[in-house]
Amino acid sequence: MRIINFDEKSGEMVLKIEDEDDLWLLHNIIDRDDEVYARTTREINMGNKSVRKSMYIGIKVNKVEFQPFTNRLRIHGTIIYHPEKYEEYGFLGSHHTINVKVSDEIKIKKSKWQKYIINQIERSCGKSEKVLIISIDDEEVAAGILRSYGLEIIFEMQLKIPGKREAEAREEKVDKELREISKKVMEIIERRDIEILVISGISYMREKLTEKILEDLKGLKKKPKIISEDTSNGGVRGLYETIKRESITKALEKIKMIEDNKIMGEYLQILIKEPSMAIYGLNDVYNASKIGIIKTLLILNRKLKTYDEEREKLEEVIGNVEKYNGEIRIISDESEAGRELNSIGGIAAILRYKMETPLKNVNTNIKS
Repeated sequence: MRIINFDEKSGEMVLKIEDEDDLWLLHNIIDRDDEVYARTTREINMGNKSVRKSMYIGIKVNKVEFQPFTNRLRIHGTIIYHPEKYEEYGFLGSHHTINVKVSDEIKIKKSKWQKYIINQIERSCGKSEKVLIISIDDEEVAAGILRSYGLEIIFEMQLKIPGKREAEAREEKVDKELREISKKVMEIIERRDIEILVISGISYMREKLTEKILEDLKGLKKKPKIISEDTSNGGVRGLYETIKRESITKALEKIKMIEDNKIMGEYLQILIKEPSMAIYGLNDVYNASKIGIIKTLLILNRKLKTYDEEREKLEEVIGNVEKYNGEIRIISDESEAGRELNSIGGIAAILRYKMETPLKNVNTNIKS
């Protein structure tokens, strides 16, 4: 993401979409009743035929749709602006959908830009490293790309390798499977412009696959950095085991999904060891936010797409946490951290200090 212009007074921000992860972020920050302006196309009835014309249109948003692990973001709303030359067609007030893709430029206008939203956008600025993980054992293999909001599974395969008693047939089958896997990996590296390749799994198969991949990489102009990690599983289970390893967490710490997994892990550890320092559920989090004791707020992204009394309360929580300079983390429901957060209600917090009084008895009318 790149911020082209931001005028806080008018509430207008112009953004350049630079990769697919930016679309997920836009899905979370564009809200109902925001205004969005972008170049789009609209069908015009010209007598006995219809023509689709490219034009710059502004809409008042009523819904935003995003399909994870695709490049599709659809913003639905009613038209509030169009070029004067199309005035005769009566577009104003009509429904329209703006499709946003990588390389597009859009303008978003909000009545108020909350601090945590601006922080999310600023964190997303700059190019993020593209990471491919492949995990293998003697039964299965899987590959996935780390996205800011989750792990995109690219392929998974069952490996039907003969037992160790059939040594010759086993080696022949292993070699054949590894050639096929390495070929797939080379295609992904070139097509997705992969910069870091993590190879994990049980030692024998991981080492054999690494050898084959290193050999095939000689034919590529741009070679990714390779990280090797020993795990007890291969396949999809191995992928998720890999991203939990401390060495991988450190190596890939700037990737949002890794950051989210780390902070969620820290929260769960605190919940177990010092339960008075970690809370969950909207009511307890709301009460804690009122008296400024939240250090880190964790919110599942889908919580920001509800429009009811709970959303109003959540907005108040966010405002309170910002007021007292707490950190706000929006966790994707596509990630493992998101699934863990969802299991405890989709909202949780790490506190600055222990509460001597149970939160349910706290007077939430206290003035700061």
